[in-house]
Amino acid sequence: MVKNKIRLKIISNWFTFNILSIMILLTQYVGCASVWMGIMSIPLISYIILFFQNPLILQLDLRFFLGFHGAYIAYFGLGFYFYCLIYKFSHRNKLIKTGPYRLIRHPQYLAFIIFTFGLTSISLQTSPITDLFIPLEFDNYFMINGYLLIFYIWIVEVLAYAFLAKVEEHALKTKYSDEYLEYANEVGFMIPKFFSTN
Repeated sequence: MVKNKIRLKIISNWFTFNILSIMILLTQYVGCASVWMGIMSIPLISYIILFFQNPLILQLDLRFFLGFHGAYIAYFGLGFYFYCLIYKFSHRNKLIKTGPYRLIRHPQYLAFIIFTFGLTSISLQTSPITDLFIPLEFDNYFMINGYLLIFYIWIVEVLAYAFLAKVEEHALKTKYSDEYLEYANEVGFMIPKFFSTN
């Protein structure tokens, strides 16, 4: 009975975690590159449709991104993410404490933060970036600078990835209990611990 409750809790945590991670990606702001603009879900679908009609669009986008310094940051973040993902899947069914996981507990989220920082940098260098006007009353409005809005969206993404990491940690504590707590005391959350807590 207790094992079934723990198993059900792990499954519900896993389901919640996956739904939240998909929701963050669907609402990700991407800069004005090619047909990518605004909220990601609809442009991503249109981009995929255009890609299948003309696969060379990917080559054009890669060439576009190479013109910005943020592209190198984005490529590094994406490469680091795939490295962490491959490492995670090659060492599954146990608590991973080696590779990138020996320095930080959530390198895959750090990789996404680096990747989205690169995309945000590109967004800040591209145009059109327009100001957002929020009507308060008749003939009265509140204006948000477009550049600040993009930066605020990135901050919300960082907080969302930190929240997802905390949700994942809760599931890992449930699954590995004391072993995970000991690992968490030794290894930093998303920033390496340079000094021992002992």
